[in-house]
Amino acid sequence: MKKILFCNLDLLVKKFQELDPENSLKNRNEFLEYIDILCEDNEVYFISRDQEKLNSGKKHFDEKGYNKFKYKLRDSAKKFVMENKNKNNYFVFIGNKDVDFWLAVNTKSLFIVPMWLVIEKKAAYYGVCVDTPIQLYKFILALNNNNNWYSQLQIDEKSMCISLMDARTYTGLYSLQEKQMLINFQNLLKSGQSRSYYEILKYHFLANMTSTLFFDDIELFGVMPSSDCYINPDLFRFMEQVRYIKKKMLPRSLNGQPPEEKNLLIRHTPKQQMHVGSQEGRASIGGRLEFDSLYINPAFEKKIKTLKRQRKFNVMIFDDYMNYGNGFNAVRCLLESIGANKIIFVSMGIFRKQFYLKDYTIIGNVYGSEYTYTLKSQRVLTNYVINDSAKKEVDHLYSIFNK
Repeated sequence: MKKILFCNLDLLVKKFQELDPENSLKNRNEFLEYIDILCEDNEVYFISRDQEKLNSGKKHFDEKGYNKFKYKLRDSAKKFVMENKNKNNYFVFIGNKDVDFWLAVNTKSLFIVPMWLVIEKKAAYYGVCVDTPIQLYKFILALNNNNNWYSQLQIDEKSMCISLMDARTYTGLYSLQEKQMLINFQNLLKSGQSRSYYEILKYHFLANMTSTLFFDDIELFGVMPSSDCYINPDLFRFMEQVRYIKKKMLPRSLNGQPPEEKNLLIRHTPKQQMHVGSQEGRASIGGRLEFDSLYINPAFEKKIKTLKRQRKFNVMIFDDYMNYGNGFNAVRCLLESIGANKIIFVSMGIFRKQFYLKDYTIIGNVYGSEYTYTLKSQRVLTNYVINDSAKKEVDHLYSIFNK
């Protein structure tokens, strides 16, 4: 999909006082080479609050032959994107300033941070970081071409499961190349090299998310707590960056709290591990272990009631892996019992077991542990939509960010 790229004018600067001048010039020249190529299929605007700098930049780079670039005052760019917020899947902001970040957030657009510039605090933390001009170039190409989820499963008219990778590749059931890709991800996690498993999948998710308006109505985000009640910090950061891009704020009372206390879901009691036992037994356990240890964070109750009145109670939940769907079924039933309109479950990997759809009647206060649950119906779903080309997209992102 063709994109409109809004680039901070700093990307055209030869050198910065805080950085090595030789390296800065090298990166600037490489950036010019690649952004000029991107102009063939995308619109490229350089933005600044200073009209004189824009005029000077245009004159200089037009004379150098870079006459495909366009130039806009930041306020003018802001007006344009705010008037076209319903087309935010076309917009990408590339910059190093917090003001660039907020401009992206205000339109729920993707924000990319070139790490060869001087970076401000929020931009560095919440942006998609690229280390070199060629990484930026290849990532933009990926944004133009990535639009596949590995797995989709429509649960009912309200709920859907999306999975980003085939978790079975690690067991050696598929090609050596696919197995090696996941082994590489696991090695990255252990060694701390470059981009981790979660970073690569986050980039894949963002590339796809920003190519559609399907997720624009999501208001609440959360992650599945682990069996020991803790929150995976990598997965939580993944979720937080998506939440910030979509400009969705937490209840104020949760500011400064640890992830376990500001997550939408709270596990109040360690859950029994189910890594052992027969597949049939693990599948048939249903939501019992989840219901006995999980509730919705009461700090969200007021916000949820407001969203429900506005018919905006739409939720996205992230998890590491999906097996038989026990965790998702439980969370789905809890959310539906208090009126959720739309529920998207995103797992990093999927084992492609049969999905055991179990519907429960929930009675009581789901913002605490005293509610009761009764199974009312169950059936097996096998209507997965699998797209193996998504594996190639993830593998390509891995190669971009780990060379």
